[in-house]
Amino acid sequence: MNTVNSKLSKLPRHMFNSPLELARTLIIRMNEQALEKNDDETYDVALSGGSTPDVLFRLWADEYAQTTPWRKFRFFWVDERCVPPTDDASNYGRFKFLLSGSIPDLKEGDNVFRIIGEADPKAEALRYSELVTQLVRQFDCIILGIGDDGHTSSIFPGQEHLLSASQPYMPSVHPVTGVKRVAMTGKPMLHAKQTIFMITGSGKSNIINRIINDGFDCPSSRVMQQAKAPEIIGDNAALKNI
Repeated sequence: MNTVNSKLSKLPRHMFNSPLELARTLIIRMNEQALEKNDDETYDVALSGGSTPDVLFRLWADEYAQTTPWRKFRFFWVDERCVPPTDDASNYGRFKFLLSGSIPDLKEGDNVFRIIGEADPKAEALRYSELVTQLVRQFDCIILGIGDDGHTSSIFPGQEHLLSASQPYMPSVHPVTGVKRVAMTGKPMLHAKQTIFMITGSGKSNIINRIINDGFDCPSSRVMQQAKAPEIIGDNAALKNI
């Protein structure tokens, strides 16, 4: 086993019976960590899109709306497609529809800071970088996904240079569809207090197996190797082969 494979194989990982059990555990953990903050401190989270966070948002709204210290939380985004929030592809739009729209204490511009997907991506990446730099010294928790090609954030294979960009957010483009995006770069991901890869479903078992067992080089594997505190959480279907 080479050094890379050895390091990846030793990553902290937690396996759950279902996405719902995973989401419940993560919500409880974040709530407890938020409550441990001093009165003048906030708990800063960066969210990703996709079907797995949808489970998290639904459960949070349905079962933890009354017990979550919402005023301690500040929500940011890992990445966003360059679409308006009314578009089904908008990561922020899903968050608003499933969670924040029903929580009075979650207000855009107050403790919810979206990437403006309808803006020019280059200008928005700069604006959001400046905002995050001003507000966040270090993210308490960054929740990442993994694409079937090994991408994370909206950094796709062949765009690994974005991991070393000096700006916290940069424009990116999906290599197949050509859809423009704004993506968190390596700097905030690597220095977060927790960099969590949240993976569910049998469709993810192949790529996570390639990364952990075969040492597949891709943006996700590089973040796993370089992050200050990386962690994999997933359900049995996704993590069964590692």
